[in-house]
Amino acid sequence: MTTPTAPRAEARLMPAEIHDLVVHIFTRLGSRPADAAVLADMLVWSHLTGRDGHGLSRIPWYVEMARNGEMNLSASLTVERELPATLLLDGHFAAGPVAMVAATDRAIARARTQGGCFAMVKRTTHTGAIGYFALRAAEAGFATIVLCSGKPIMAYHGARVPSLATSPIAMAVPGGAGGPLLLDMATSVASFGRLRQLAARDAEIPEGWALTRDGQPTTRARDGIIPLPLGGPKGSGLSLMFEAMTGALAGAPVLVPTLADPDGPGRGSSALIMVMDIAAFSAPEAFAAEVEALRATIRALPRQEGVEEILLPGDRSRALAEQRARDGIAVPQALLDELAALAG
Repeated sequence: MTTPTAPRAEARLMPAEIHDLVVHIFTRLGSRPADAAVLADMLVWSHLTGRDGHGLSRIPWYVEMARNGEMNLSASLTVERELPATLLLDGHFAAGPVAMVAATDRAIARARTQGGCFAMVKRTTHTGAIGYFALRAAEAGFATIVLCSGKPIMAYHGARVPSLATSPIAMAVPGGAGGPLLLDMATSVASFGRLRQLAARDAEIPEGWALTRDGQPTTRARDGIIPLPLGGPKGSGLSLMFEAMTGALAGAPVLVPTLADPDGPGRGSSALIMVMDIAAFSAPEAFAAEVEALRATIRALPRQEGVEEILLPGDRSRALAEQRARDGIAVPQALLDELAALAG
């Protein structure tokens, strides 16, 4: 008697396979091939660098947003207002990564002539891993800060209901032989995507990570629906200020109208991209040398007992990207089956 083969829990895909799958799904939905490729590039980078919560698991949600009109796959970024070193851009609810790449490239071009640029993007949709955009500018030779706001899913410190976005911040600077230095973090203890990944495995989570739908503390990821802010009042304060400096400043607030009418229409997201030309402040070669000296100094610090290596922001992601580019990326089989159905 033949023993039935257990279904595979996961499949392993190479980055090019993921890229082709994403392009296929979104071109069939009506996206321009170039825009679908931009979206695929960001999703692949997210997986390569360990940001799996911003990878393929987002596609069913993006497809739903496109089908219900919350995301406009045919939209193009337009300039609403500009000064020599500022841009106010309207995303018209385009796919977030598509609008953000276009905005980043516009900010870089403006910073080349003005020494820097503040580019505000309003009415975009879920931006994905914003470290991708900060790194894009740093690789072009610019120091960059990206702030983002969005719909409320995290509790404000002391509240028991969704009242803030898990608003992320990303900062990147060019480096020398070690490449750019990149920090990319949410203002929640754990990102929403990370919580959903753990929920899929019915994993336990530490106290203080999330609340249940009813606003009660929980240590079970499946019940952790409302993320909690990093550092309590510090994380919620940052998220609040990011909304003030993006959506409110751009004239496209998200939090107040959404909290007033939770069942109302989707109001998108907003982001602020600050790009600084290194040459406006320092000789680029000298700055790169300073970054490498900083790296070396921190790595050489006396270590605490049990610490094998002192890591800098981006170290783990860089090592993981090399491994996954070589060995492939693990994708839950159930998710892959869902994506195959969407592709077909």
